[in-house]
Formats: sequence, structure tokens, C-alpha cells
Amino acid sequence: MGARIDQFCEDLRQKLTSADSGLDSLKAKIDGKVAHVEQDVQSHLDRVRKRVEQGRTKIAAAQADIQEWADQKKAATSDRIAEWKATRELDKLQGRADKAERYAAAASAVAVAALDEAEEASLEAWLARQDANAAQAK
Repeated sequence: MGARIDQFCEDLRQKLTSADSGLDSLKAKIDGKVAHVEQDVQSHLDRVRKRVEQGRTKIAAAQADIQEWADQKKAATSDRIAEWKATRELDKLQGRADKAERYAAAASAVAVAALDEAEEASLEAWLARQDANAAQAK
């Protein structure tokens, strides 16, 4: 399980670093009032939207795994788990551990995908504010 936690941390770090780098570049252009900055933001937004769209199937499967874990967790009460331990029902304990690991992987995938969605929302908000400001200036 330690490897899974390490992988989650690495995936999250890479996603945050990538988003930070891309947004820092856009921020510098915005602050520098570079011509065509809206086109650059729109281009970046298009790339993020493509990533979000490509991940939809994976995320839907991950959300199904999360729901399955939640349903099975209700069925496997602490008394039942204690009984499995006491009677050494390894197949049930191993199955529960396998499902818990799938749940952890699914939750990690959803968390990483949420970063893309947050980046998408931030870029859309900036573009919407630009539209509002441009309309007000006229």
C-alpha cells in the first residue's frame, strides 16, 4: 500500500506542477498585457478541455468503483470483518483488501481529474470576466 500512496503523491505532484507551469506562463502574459493573450488562454483552455474529455471514461469507471466500495463497505460490518479475522477466512479478507485498493486507486484518479476540471473552470472564469470587462468598456 505504501507504493500506492507514493504513486498518488507523485501523480498529484506532477499534475500540480504541470498546471502551475502552464498557468504561470499565462499569468505572465496577462500581467504583461501581451497582445492576443485571450487567444493564448483559449488555446490553453482547449488543451485542458481535451484532457478532461479524454479522461471522462476513466473517471466514470473510477466513480463506479468508488460506489461499489461504498456499497460493499456497508455490507462488511466491523463484526463481520472481526469474524473473518478470527476464523482466518483469507479469501474474504484478501477480496476486501483488493477492493479497498481499487477504491483507493479510483479515488486518486478522481482527485487528479478534479485538478484538470478546476483548471478548466479557472480559465473559463477568466475568459468570462474578459467578456464582461470588454462589454463594460464599450
